[in-house]
Amino acid sequence: MEQKLFILVKTEKSNRSENNVWVISTQSHKKKYCRNALTALRYAFLLKRQTGRRIADDAFESLMAGVRARKSQTLTEEPATC
Repeated sequence: MEQKLFILVKTEKSNRSENNVWVISTQSHKKKYCRNALTALRYAFLLKRQTGRRIADDAFESLMAGVRARKSQTLTEEPATC
């Protein structure tokens, strides 16, 4: 039986603030904490290239949803006027 190894992604409450952070992990690598979804996605792809593991489908979808939400949030903010 082939064992499928994935890169896992989840959110946890930060121990330093009231915000949530993204946690990227595998069985053999230490947990990596990222402040936003875009940096978490970049690290997940870096880890994928280094280890050859797949990013779990639900984890990828949640990261992409986080990136889209952040992008739409920055687009709706009004630009600062001088």
